[in-house]
Amino acid sequence: MNQLLRPYRPHRMTIEMTEQEVAELVKACPNYHIGDLVGRRPAFSTRFAGSELVLRADGGGTAIRHRFIDGHKLVWQEEGSPEEHEEYYEALQIDKAIYLVAYLRKDSRPATSVTCVLDLEMNLTTMIISAMGTPQSARYVNQRVYHGVIERDGIPVPMAWRHHLTRDLVGKSMGWSYRDDMTSQHIFGTPYSIAWVILQGPGTGLLGHAPCKYYKINDHVYLYSWIETLGSGQQGVVLVNTRIMHDVGTFYGIHHGQQFEFYTYGARGFNLGSYDTKDRFKW
Repeated sequence: MNQLLRPYRPHRMTIEMTEQEVAELVKACPNYHIGDLVGRRPAFSTRFAGSELVLRADGGGTAIRHRFIDGHKLVWQEEGSPEEHEEYYEALQIDKAIYLVAYLRKDSRPATSVTCVLDLEMNLTTMIISAMGTPQSARYVNQRVYHGVIERDGIPVPMAWRHHLTRDLVGKSMGWSYRDDMTSQHIFGTPYSIAWVILQGPGTGLLGHAPCKYYKINDHVYLYSWIETLGSGQQGVVLVNTRIMHDVGTFYGIHHGQQFEFYTYGARGFNLGSYDTKDRFKW
């Protein structure tokens, strides 16, 4: 059995790039939103069509107005700026009142992606705004996470509960079936990292790991995100409903085939066991 488990050596598959080369590659990949892990993705939601939301980060952070024109077109505008930007977006529902909304700021340089959790029950949001390029590499993703509120009809949201860092998942392991021929295992070993094994499909038996952050949305919905800092530099985002064992998410960056991508996906999950470690770490 051990012969089937192979360490993931992504640095051997990675081509170093300049900022100019990354910008040219982004421009050359107009189908960035078409991925290969969409077999279990739910139908796109049109819940926001015709509505307007302001996503306001705490602590004087960014505030972005979103006008959803229809099921795939939105216009966003930063508070205090006269500029409006029209983008293609995708929305996916994961719980009764919780959605993932994702779009690429297509004319931005560096190319910037936005993945939002919209919690309409509590009027809360978590925004992951990421751009291509770090001091280490032009192809690595630079990620920023903002927690805040959703303002609708100009009504402010009181300072109360927020989405927040959690260790609820630590010690657990979940399997994910993305399509009939692609399955992986996610192992939440520490509050700061994730490990994975490809169980079925391309790369079967490959083992990998990366730094990871975990956030609690409610008592059964969690958000986690990692960046393959030892490999391609891509970002993965997962929004999982542990009650129904299903997830949705995004992949963003340049994969090993030298294509730029930012696409949504979904997977069916199953429990692969757990161990008692979540209280054995210090923050």
